[in-house]
Amino acid sequence: MSTDYYPIILYPPLGRRFANGDQEQKYLKASFQGCVVLPDENSTAKQGVSEKEFFRHLLAAFAGNLICQAVEFEILGYPLRYSTDFIFYHHSSGLALDIEIDEPYIGNTGKPHHCIDVNDDKIRNRFFLKRNWGVVRFAEIQVVRHPWNCCKVIAQTIVKLTGDDSVFILLQRLADVPLQKCWTRREARLMAKNNYRQSYLPKIVK
Repeated sequence: MSTDYYPIILYPPLGRRFANGDQEQKYLKASFQGCVVLPDENSTAKQGVSEKEFFRHLLAAFAGNLICQAVEFEILGYPLRYSTDFIFYHHSSGLALDIEIDEPYIGNTGKPHHCIDVNDDKIRNRFFLKRNWGVVRFAEIQVVRHPWNCCKVIAQTIVKLTGDDSVFILLQRLADVPLQKCWTRREARLMAKNNYRQSYLPKIVK
């Protein structure tokens, strides 16, 4: 899928050879065993306003798998750590996904965030891919307005990489999540000026 539009889906290198989804999951899990770098500890980073509600949808849709919020990964040689919005571990195959919710600007400052003309997210994505994590990134508006459709995207990714269609079968009749164009710094500043996030965030967080 194009990385100019959300959702952005990046397959882990070890999983790409299984992307036809017809491998036995026990063989896939054996391949992942010991090759997926685990998180370091819980994160102290502030959670986004849209994450709590989407977490409930993830837990409901993918019961039986490990889903955690806000864990950290050590960056060797650097004092800072990468903090995830969600990590998803598919028990039967060993597939691990970093699931992120990207907002165009920081709410209390208006500072542009997750911009396509800045390399921060690309560098971060490479960090996870090198450690055999897949990456799924949604725009914030997608998870707020279409949470179940976003769950369908994750379910489709699991089918593609593992052949497990148990969740996808339940969600397959849902429409695909509407694509959302990625934004530049200039576009993000304009969004902040126009209070774009307030057009879709729940009133309680306005």
